[in-house]
Amino acid sequence: MSLAENIVNNPATILSTALSRAAKSLKISKADIGKVIGKDRTSLNRGLDPNSKSGELALMFIRCYRGLFVLVGGENADMQHWMHTENKHLSGIPAEQIKTIGGLNKVLEYIDAMRGKV
Repeated sequence: MSLAENIVNNPATILSTALSRAAKSLKISKADIGKVIGKDRTSLNRGLDPNSKSGELALMFIRCYRGLFVLVGGENADMQHWMHTENKHLSGIPAEQIKTIGGLNKVLEYIDAMRGKV
């Protein structure tokens, strides 16, 4: 198996790449993503095991991204605005709230509930 095939078929690499791309689209810094998943930002380059706690948190963040993507029709500017603006229903700024497990779960539940209405 070539190096390229190994990278493509490695779930840890795929997850860290997806996490980095979602964070970039939402204008969330690598340092803040590190807080979300409970790892140092440099660990993103080494990959994230999807079965680890950090991997589960990364998957939750990606679910937030995907749900928000659907809600706003994939408009990056609208997604960024939503993440970085006070939300009265969440009683805070989603980009700040996702830095804790409880906050990440709260934001994810809210997005999932909103998607159910669409």
